[in-house]
Order: sequence, then C-alpha cells, then structure tokens
Amino acid sequence: MTRDLFVATGSAAAEAELVSEYLVRSNLCGVDSHGVIRLMEYVDQIEKGTLHPNVQPKVVSDRGATARLDARFGYGQVSTKVAMELAVSKARQLGTGTVTVTNGNHAGRMAEYPLIAAREDMIGITMVKAYGSIVAPWGARQRLLSTSPLSFAIPAKRNPPVVGDFATSASAEGKVRVRYARGEKIPLGWVLDADGRPSENPGDLYSGGALLTFGQHKGYALNLLMEAAGGALSGAGVLTEFSGLNGVLVQAIDIASFSDVDEFKGRIDYLVERARASSPSEGVDEVLIPGDPEARESALRTRDGIPIEEKTWNAIVRVAAKYGVRTPSS
Repeated sequence: MTRDLFVATGSAAAEAELVSEYLVRSNLCGVDSHGVIRLMEYVDQIEKGTLHPNVQPKVVSDRGATARLDARFGYGQVSTKVAMELAVSKARQLGTGTVTVTNGNHAGRMAEYPLIAAREDMIGITMVKAYGSIVAPWGARQRLLSTSPLSFAIPAKRNPPVVGDFATSASAEGKVRVRYARGEKIPLGWVLDADGRPSENPGDLYSGGALLTFGQHKGYALNLLMEAAGGALSGAGVLTEFSGLNGVLVQAIDIASFSDVDEFKGRIDYLVERARASSPSEGVDEVLIPGDPEARESALRTRDGIPIEEKTWNAIVRVAAKYGVRTPSS
C-alpha cells in the first residue's frame, strides 16, 4: 500500500519501492518517528511542489576523495543513498570518500546510509543539518537550531555493526509527534513550552515551544558541528539562511587503508563483547550496544506485526483514498 501511494503521487516503481522500504524498515526496528507517519508529510510536500518525485541528484563537483551533489528537491532517501554509494566508491580507491548533498528532502532513518558503508567493510558516517528551526540553543528558550542528527556504523566480525543514530536534540521531532498522536506524555527535558518552562505535553512543541539539546551543552556543541558540516560545508547554509531542506555530509572510511580488515573487526568484537559483559548498574537489567534495541524490536515486530497508532492510520487511509489507493481496511 505504501509503495502504491508513492506510485500514485508520481514515483516510478523503483523509487516507490526504495522510499517505502526505508520507511517500513524504520517502523520494523521501532523508530516509528521516521516510518509511515511521514507519508502524509511527503504527500503534502509533493502537492506544494517542494518534493519532486523521479528526480535524480546531480553531481555539482567531483574532485579526488570529495564530491558535491544537488538533490534537486527529490526524495532524501534517493539522494542520500546515491551520496553514500559514491563515498564508498571513492573510499575504495582513495581510502576515504566524503560527499555533501544540498536541496535534499527528509531522508528517513539516517542509520540506513552508514550501513551501506559498513556492509563494504568501511566505517560510515552521516551528519545532517535538518530543516526547520525547532531547537533552542543551550541556555536559551527560543527556537533557532534544527534537530540535526548524527549517525555512524562500524562493522564487526562476529557481531552486527555498531550503529549510532541520534538527533542532537533531546528527542527527534518525530518522536514527539508520535507521542502527540498517541495522546502520551513526553519526558521532562525534551521540550520547553512557549513560556520557556519544561513540559511533559508534546502539544506544547507545536504551540510555540522548543526542543532542548541532548546532554545539555554537549548536545549543543554537536548540533553546531552538524550546522557546520551538513549546513555550511554543503552550501545549504545555517540557521535562518538555510534553504529549508536537508543539508547532508556523508563519509566512508575504508578500513583496509588503515588496518587489516579482519584484525579491525575482531577488535570491534572484543570491544562490543567486553562492553556487553559489564556488570549492570542498579536498576539496569543488562548493558547494551548501540543498535541492540532496534535489532530486538525488529525481531519482535517481524514476529508480531508493526503497530500503528489509530490517528496515524486514519490519516494514511484518508490520503490513500484521495489518490485512489486501496488500504487493508478499504
């Protein structure tokens, strides 16, 4: 159904398959904020002319280990995948590859792209200057920054890759959106209301409030790095001069250019297994590695199905009906 909706709104079959696969995989691993809840947003952008189906990114410059791409307002999933594949190709020849992307729309769960590099025995990294001013600088109360996520994937030998993927804000905006759709509270420390007071009401974010940075000043510092790498370096701009679409930097580091691959991956296994074997602190059942929660949730949802909150499902049904796409309930 997701794929059919993308076809109905103008995508060719291959593009519809790619974007829908990335969204559903996000739901599968429990990252509902970047799953099918984004369908309505994408359709709205298509209708407004800010997202162009069937547009391939254009290479603006290509020099040595670096390149710049213009996504030309196409799907972020398409342009970011192309960018990482180009970075991997460069890294295979030169040891490392770094590619920036401008004019790219929302790209979904960013962990998808470093994993492209990890599957090629490389370390993959993405830095994103996301669209929207919704995050307050540390110590401030007004919106100024974006959620600007950082993601990486490091391959291991016996274990799955170590995968980090997180907004530099206390929460991804989409997670607040999911809680809002479910009628649930949010933890204190995520959001300030319009008067600058900590709030547990997700609706306050959409009524003049602001997200906080994670880890206080440390998340704030990383957020500024995303502004520089994903925004200024890509040419997308920063803060209020930003173009309004994602600015992305992706990097692939070829392990073989620095170390024996098996030796490196064995060391990552040692790192992972020693960390998991650590004695849990009070109130903690076990020590996990980044990527473990998503892998476990994926196994559960593969077995039991993917839950979609009623508010989100009803919105999907409405937009599908608008484009003549059948849903399981129609």
